Amino acid sequence: MTRIFLAIAVVAAVTGLFYFRHEQRLQLGRLQAANIAVEDTAARAEHAEQRSEKFKRELLKLQTEQLLRPAALASADPAKAPEEHPAAKLFRDPEMRALMKREHVSAMERNVKKIMDSNLVQRLHLTPEQTADLKALVQKKHAPGVDLLMALMSGDASELPKVGHAAQRQRNEAENEIRSLLGEENYRAYAAHEDSLAERQRVAEFRRKSEETGLTITAYQEMALVQAMMEERQNFQFVNDFHDPLGLDMDRLPEIFGEESLERFISEMEQLNNRIILRAQSILPPEQSGEFAQALRDHFEQSRMTIKMTNALFPVGRRR
Repeated sequence: MTRIFLAIAVVAAVTGLFYFRHEQRLQLGRLQAANIAVEDTAARAEHAEQRSEKFKRELLKLQTEQLLRPAALASADPAKAPEEHPAAKLFRDPEMRALMKREHVSAMERNVKKIMDSNLVQRLHLTPEQTADLKALVQKKHAPGVDLLMALMSGDASELPKVGHAAQRQRNEAENEIRSLLGEENYRAYAAHEDSLAERQRVAEFRRKSEETGLTITAYQEMALVQAMMEERQNFQFVNDFHDPLGLDMDRLPEIFGEESLERFISEMEQLNNRIILRAQSILPPEQSGEFAQALRDHFEQSRMTIKMTNALFPVGRRR
């Protein structure tokens, strides 16, 4: 899943929960009872947080179906003036926007922490002072993404280009400061480390699951999988590359986040997955390559659902 859709998934989860409770309260008797039971058990159970997250995902799935339904009904009567999308009303609420921004910031800070891991610090031979300076600059680089996502949530397309171009300028400024701090050689190592984060996480997850079933992958195989995934992604010609949201055309964001564009991206991601699966067959033995292929397909289905949520929840990309 791309960076922007990972952030969107956080927004969708929290927004979906609040909206569903607000608009569909009468239809949630069973789920509310289940929620009460989960909350009651959570105080005593060792894995309560995991169960709560599972419940939220189930609730969000139902909420997404509810959000998609009004759009389909509205299109059946072209003579009737289209109603404002429910998410647009919700996102105008100051408390909800403040909550969403906190969620964005928390997600961004977690991502920065993953980038600034001990492997990077050791590889670049950074002092504690340099580590603190780099972390601050990495956070400065990723912070504009919060502003962009908040603008996408607002439904006011007129402000998007201004916010988007400002975000690009701040990102580029921080990137230049990082290059200046590290020097050219260390900057290239840092850039490769950051760019490979998603692939490294997915391969590490596959390794952990393989070990649970008694299979192992070597360090060489792990490195080769990450390299193959990165090469295929970098060489793939996306029409709109959501892997780098701040690299999108800021003057065309409503179109880019529209249904047609998102459906095309889903198709492109499926093509990319198939290329990676073929590469993996030359790295892993047959049994493991089959398991890896299934893991990629499962991840793709999760991404597909998140992208569908984006179209349902973000009014800026929806036709009125």
